[in-house]
Amino acid sequence: MVKYTPFSDEAVLVEFGKRIAGYRLNNNWTQAELANRAGVSKSTVEHIEKGQSTQLLNMVKILRALGLLNQFISIVPELGPSPMELLMQSKNQQKNKRKRASKPRNNTQRQASSFDSPNDFSETSIAAESKSKWVWDEDK
Repeated sequence: MVKYTPFSDEAVLVEFGKRIAGYRLNNNWTQAELANRAGVSKSTVEHIEKGQSTQLLNMVKILRALGLLNQFISIVPELGPSPMELLMQSKNQQKNKRKRASKPRNNTQRQASSFDSPNDFSETSIAAESKSKWVWDEDK
């Protein structure tokens, strides 16, 4: 003996079968007419309306014939992006953000301690920085 509880599998199938029968009768169709429109056997329609188990493909065919397929599909909503996909999207958006141009630096004269290479250290560069000609102490 099958025990029917409000949310048992059997109770859901029985309720589903009643609703299918209701929509069929609302269209003034016999079980044979619904079976013909859906492309299934009359016994399949009988089984569904009695709340007996059937293949999902047969259920899809019957729901399509009744014009209820979209409602059936909407029972399981589409998944949104996964947390990892959201993270990757935010990283891509940050990379693609417009970067502001930096303020140009003022070209000031270089100080004696800021030479880039030994080749920059010459008498002419030091003399130019001190704005006086360089001479040896003995030549003074």
